[in-house]
Amino acid sequence: MKEYDDWAMYEAEGNLAVAQMMQEIKQALSNNPLPKVRQLLHQKIREVGSQYGEIYDSDVRNTILFRLTRWACEVHELDSKFGRLDCNYWGL
Repeated sequence: MKEYDDWAMYEAEGNLAVAQMMQEIKQALSNNPLPKVRQLLHQKIREVGSQYGEIYDSDVRNTILFRLTRWACEVHELDSKFGRLDCNYWGL
């Protein structure tokens, strides 16, 4: 299993749904400003959450926040101490 296959969801179907959602979000990071990606994240979480309520579980949210923040820092070169992106930015 790859690192990004486990999103702390309760069932494999939920993990797959979140993995697909996050792949779309990760692709959006390269082509969109962060506020637009944040908006897309909230929209996708509502969509996935309508079928898999555990997406609102704190373990799932924390996994999403950690990985998304790391990806955004890599894509937007925000790794300096002055340009650091905080996990709270995403508003989950």
